[in-house]
Amino acid sequence: MAEIIGALAKALGKGQKKVFAGAVSVADGDTVDTGLKSVDVAILTTSNAAHIAAITGKSGGTITIGLADNAGSAVTTAETVYILAIGDPK
Repeated sequence: MAEIIGALAKALGKGQKKVFAGAVSVADGDTVDTGLKSVDVAILTTSNAAHIAAITGKSGGTITIGLADNAGSAVTTAETVYILAIGDPK
């Protein structure tokens, strides 16, 4: 289950950051609410080595997932994408 975990001290001591880590089932164009106020950085990987996951949009703590096969075609069937995101807590 995806959840917010831990706290990170931002470089130069400017407040605390939170970490969202989890596995979600998504298809191309789906959105994921990380539970964060905003996302500073995120890393995505898929459960299928022949597919590519990327962030195609971001609004606050919600990210839009782009999922494509190696030929560049959209993957419209949901599959597991692993997300690690760091950002500001709500």
